[in-house]
Amino acid sequence: MTKNNITLDDLTWGYRTGRVLQVANNLDIFTVLSEGEMSSEEISERCYTKRDMTEKLLIACTAMGLLEKEDEKYTNSEFADTYLVRGRKLYQGDVIAHSASVWNFWHRLENDLRLEDASKDSKPNGHRNFIMAMHNIAISGRAKMLADNIDLSGRKKLFDVGGGPGTYSIVLCQRYPQLKAVVFDLPDTIAITREVIAREGMEGRVNVREGSWDTETFGEGNDVVLLSNVLHGPDSKAEMKLKKAYDSMTDESLLIIQDFVLNDDKTGPLTPALFNIMVGAYSRPELFAVIKNAGFVCPKVIVSSNEHGSTVITAVKSQSSS
Repeated sequence: MTKNNITLDDLTWGYRTGRVLQVANNLDIFTVLSEGEMSSEEISERCYTKRDMTEKLLIACTAMGLLEKEDEKYTNSEFADTYLVRGRKLYQGDVIAHSASVWNFWHRLENDLRLEDASKDSKPNGHRNFIMAMHNIAISGRAKMLADNIDLSGRKKLFDVGGGPGTYSIVLCQRYPQLKAVVFDLPDTIAITREVIAREGMEGRVNVREGSWDTETFGEGNDVVLLSNVLHGPDSKAEMKLKKAYDSMTDESLLIIQDFVLNDDKTGPLTPALFNIMVGAYSRPELFAVIKNAGFVCPKVIVSSNEHGSTVITAVKSQSSS
């Protein structure tokens, strides 16, 4: 990712850390923790919050440097203890609360600027924006990172589960001339995938298949299966997807997973921690356990990039594991 892309990424997604700080401040988490170290369950009880979401918020606060964690207990960082504890001399919580109180102004800014309400647009582009956003992210460096760190020499058939715009399949097929790919996704998405494939001149090498992972198999004879950003924590149906991937693969096939993955003690990195609040994210040991339970062997982290907010993991379907 170039320097300009990093700046753009910060500008685009900066509101997430601001909102985490506002909510944690409003819940008085830092003031509660000024009494001493506490588990997420204890903080949840003190702040009258849902346990699962409280833990996600605490993980994000830790990744932001506001909290510290040791042996499942959280404490304030020196920064938080100085500026975010109510009653302290340099307390800044009131200005944070004020910033939260004007949140709705910024939320409605576009409508305030338009001559007509943006919600009256008869052609919403939400889904297309999402799919093409995945393409933007891939071409900004993440697809190259994947291709640079995965060796697909001799591999011939890649199945791209929930492949969206198909960017990773396109880049991998461009890197490996003997490789062909199938991008599997819902019909509305595949219509966009076809456009991207045609624009890149990869028809015939990168094909598509419409369907839902809930109801259909992943085919057969795959010697590579790619699961990119579709295993988002316990609610992502990871077990089902991995089982279908396993059943579709030949012996000695390669499983590739690319996703937002938390570190072993769930204190970061920041991008997965923020994503975890919205959708969910596994820690590395949790994801390895799910992979092994599906029958795969030798899971390992190939590359992990804070710059791209992404971790690439591989595993193998070996003859002995079948």
